[in-house]
Amino acid sequence: MEAFFRIGVQWLHVTAGVLWIGGAFYTILVQLPALTASPPAARGPVMANLVPRQLNYIFRLAEFTILTGLLNLFASGRAQELTRLDTRWSWAILAGIILAVGIYALSRATVARWAARLLMLGPRAASGDAAAAAEMPQLAERIRRLGYVQLTVGALILVAMVTARFS
Repeated sequence: MEAFFRIGVQWLHVTAGVLWIGGAFYTILVQLPALTASPPAARGPVMANLVPRQLNYIFRLAEFTILTGLLNLFASGRAQELTRLDTRWSWAILAGIILAVGIYALSRATVARWAARLLMLGPRAASGDAAAAAEMPQLAERIRRLGYVQLTVGALILVAMVTARFS
């Protein structure tokens, strides 16, 4: 039964991580370009429905990934190795934890605020406010750039996890 629990936790952790990073890819490569290419009048209603759901999806996946990763430490029976930091596994796991929590915290602190600003500007831009319409692509660009940072950090986390798996 212990082995099934460990395998289940690992499966949930890896699946959540793939969905978290995959969601970021989808947002950056599909949703943002489609939204910025749409006329301002069409953006507002779509963004009002899409942005809160997207943020909820990404943040919940990030939280679940981090939670199952920590649970995986105990399910694997190797959590005590993090107290010594004397193996490649412990350093890789520590790096993964720091990177995952760091990118989650950075996204929470910036993207949520920028997305709220986009939602506020949407109706103003749709009604013809030129300043609001001009600010929206700038915010989308910030989100896109941070998305690429998140994808890069996600790749580094993947390298750390593969290193830990084969250590």
